[in-house]
Amino acid sequence: MNKIYDKLILAVTVLLLAGGVFLYLQNSGAAPSLNTPVNVQPADNPYRPQQVPASVATEASWPEVQPQSTGWRYDVFTPPKIFIDENGQFSEQGWEPPVPKPPFGIYLAEIERMPYRIQIEGYIEEDRSDASKTLLLMFDEEAQQQVRARPGDERPAAEFKLLSFDIQRIRDANNNVTVVAVATILDQRSGEEVVLTHGERRFDSGVTVIIRSEEDSSFVKELSAAPAEFAGPSGSSSQAGQAGQFTLLEINLEESTVTVEKHATQEEEAETRTLKARGAAPTIPPQITTPRVNTEEVSEGIFDMF
Repeated sequence: MNKIYDKLILAVTVLLLAGGVFLYLQNSGAAPSLNTPVNVQPADNPYRPQQVPASVATEASWPEVQPQSTGWRYDVFTPPKIFIDENGQFSEQGWEPPVPKPPFGIYLAEIERMPYRIQIEGYIEEDRSDASKTLLLMFDEEAQQQVRARPGDERPAAEFKLLSFDIQRIRDANNNVTVVAVATILDQRSGEEVVLTHGERRFDSGVTVIIRSEEDSSFVKELSAAPAEFAGPSGSSSQAGQAGQFTLLEINLEESTVTVEKHATQEEEAETRTLKARGAAPTIPPQITTPRVNTEEVSEGIFDMF
């Protein structure tokens, strides 16, 4: 029975397949071929190609933007003209950075001062009630050695006599004590009395101002007083190849500065600047040496006792 059913199902399937193929062939024969051209031209309105006109470039002449009542510059259909000022802020006015000034031409390299030949280094206070018993430690700058002396002593080798020594203890509002120790000597070389303060280096009255130039490394000018007029390095003037003229107006030893005026030329106005020493320190530092102690007197004590 199973074989009969199988044969029937196979026969029905073959018939259905044959019928489907027959219908497909019938429909495919009736459809027009895709390769056949189709005439879509209307009979009463034939196609006519249109001519495209050539484009002509034109240039617009825009008027210059005029300032408005608010100060901003703009016109119809134009964005406002916005500028940047010297502070980086938006501004309605145009701004250009100023032309930098020409270099000054010189600078202060150093202010030299010669120290006085006798300095006070310290003291040994044996009796606080009697300053005459204090042993002072002096330093001879010329001999580069230490000299010890008490008030009234004379040191012929160093050419001075210690006349007096005084110690003052000053209290401020906060009860802080400031010690001021002052020694007075007789300079046997000059015959003058000289006051030396402990902790303060004394200098001679002479001073040397050393002027140099960044444009000309070989230029060096040494001046000892103000006012003083001098010629600058070659090329320091606005006129090519010529040296500018300067005047040293003032020497400030406390701030280590000098005031210098650069003279006016046909192209430049006169200019005055305050120059600060940039080279070495304004004073000559003491040399670090091992002092030779004068063994005439040997005392024991504590330095700067309060």
